[in-house]
Amino acid sequence: MKKSFKTNLKMFLIIFTLIVLFPSCIHSMQKKEEIPSEVIIGGELLQINMDTQKVMYYKRDNKFKNLENFDLICKIDNKKIKNRNDIFNYIIYNKAKNYKVLILRNGKYENIMLSKEELNPSYFTEYIPFCATLTYIDPKENTFGAVGHNIRVNELNDIISKQGKIYLCNVVEIKKSNKCEIGSIYGKMKDKSQGNIYKVNDFGAKGKITCDNFKDKQIYKVGKVEDVQLGHASLVISNSTEENKKFYDINITKINNQDEPSTQGFEFEVVDKDFINSYGGILQGMSGSPIIQNGKIIGALSHVLATNTKEGVGLYIEWMMEK
Repeated sequence: MKKSFKTNLKMFLIIFTLIVLFPSCIHSMQKKEEIPSEVIIGGELLQINMDTQKVMYYKRDNKFKNLENFDLICKIDNKKIKNRNDIFNYIIYNKAKNYKVLILRNGKYENIMLSKEELNPSYFTEYIPFCATLTYIDPKENTFGAVGHNIRVNELNDIISKQGKIYLCNVVEIKKSNKCEIGSIYGKMKDKSQGNIYKVNDFGAKGKITCDNFKDKQIYKVGKVEDVQLGHASLVISNSTEENKKFYDINITKINNQDEPSTQGFEFEVVDKDFINSYGGILQGMSGSPIIQNGKIIGALSHVLATNTKEGVGLYIEWMMEK
């Protein structure tokens, strides 16, 4: 018994010492996730609704002096506000003309006076919508990855949470890219959420599929960083107006050798004439589009270069899945 106690005590002291001396190593080990051997590739346009930290004010034609877009509502007359219904229920049963409201603005708490008109629930939201693209679905774990970069609002990190929902979209508008301007693709979201987001970081968004309405389920092996080669590859886009995913020709022009995760994986140029005719260049909303080479998914579109909208930056799929 004494020997067992001493052994356990010794192991505890070793682990405790490691955590104290090397906390970053312990942290990184905990954050690594198991990488699947094969996945269903994405390419579908998504609307991503990211939950706000609190009920948020946003009005395109803001005419109120006391409110600014992205203000977060914390309390009304010292009553905590958790959702839009709380605002509605409070002001509808309260006959006061003005209310003392605690807001969070640019990271600082402020008390302001607002009228019943200014507290109209239709001016407030509990999420912020973004357009991006699905990268992959892990059919075994029923998880997904998307976007290929972080999700922020004007660098106001206290506005949105790390949770949200994804929706499939019907493409309703394409604004083509040109030499001077990055274009965009917009969609109208379908009614039912396809999944819940539980993590967002510099490598994209991850979550769990809750309703599987994805049609073209092509399975590809997952490539490692060392599998990526200069030369031909394909950018996958699934447009809701077409039945099947389209594989557009790209040329990988530069590979950044990396021993640890980084968002700047490799650079490529779109050389497909059909893609250029349809979109002019890479569009906002295509972030997360899967990149295929030699029968494997090797990465995801992360960024478009503002100097040339036919050129983009790819994120290694291994880093995206690991993080």
